[in-house]
Amino acid sequence: MATCTEATPVPGIASSRVLVLLVCFMATFFLMQRGLTGVHATKIKKTLRSFPTQIGAWKLAGSRESAPEVVKMLGVDDYIDYTYVDASGRKIDLYVGFYETVGGGKGYHSPKNCLPGGGWGIDRTSVVRLSPADRIGQPVEVSEMLIREGSDYQVVLYWFQNRGRIIASEYWEKIYLVLDALLKKRRDGAFVRIMAQVPDGRIKETEDMAKEFAALALAKLDEYLPGRQE
Repeated sequence: MATCTEATPVPGIASSRVLVLLVCFMATFFLMQRGLTGVHATKIKKTLRSFPTQIGAWKLAGSRESAPEVVKMLGVDDYIDYTYVDASGRKIDLYVGFYETVGGGKGYHSPKNCLPGGGWGIDRTSVVRLSPADRIGQPVEVSEMLIREGSDYQVVLYWFQNRGRIIASEYWEKIYLVLDALLKKRRDGAFVRIMAQVPDGRIKETEDMAKEFAALALAKLDEYLPGRQE
């Protein structure tokens, strides 16, 4: 899996991140003053283990299970780590981890933090749009990373699919978590990650393939993950 070397931050982007963090800290402080009384665990609609074995042109080719101590450390309540393959042999890895409540030692590990250290580096990060055909509303935005180890590349897409929202940013995910705990008494959420090897330097082709698969998977996940009104 992967490593990160962040590009030199753009001043405007850095300033907006600082502002978002300040808002997040202020909201967290306010929530702590009010207390977390009444926040309830929200169950998943359907277990992820029943997630489709075929997504568009891709069929399930294998699955991985984390060691019990890893599952306990993460505090994840339901998850899948599947590999899909299409007729031409192209592979896509899909990880989904669902939490009935986030916080108190249970929570996500952003690829920007956990992929570094495995020999990989992050060449590029961006936000891309998906247009899930089965989803009502405007296109959604997710995070994309191009990671590299030597001459090997992978495309990574990830997002937080929480309480009816699709969130690309770790910062906004934290803000919505605080606000929803306060206003909705909910802290459930899911982290979704898709990874695809880049063959023979065909980065654009792999990005397009990953986005196509992601749009299909995202729409399917609506059937499994709690929405706004749960």
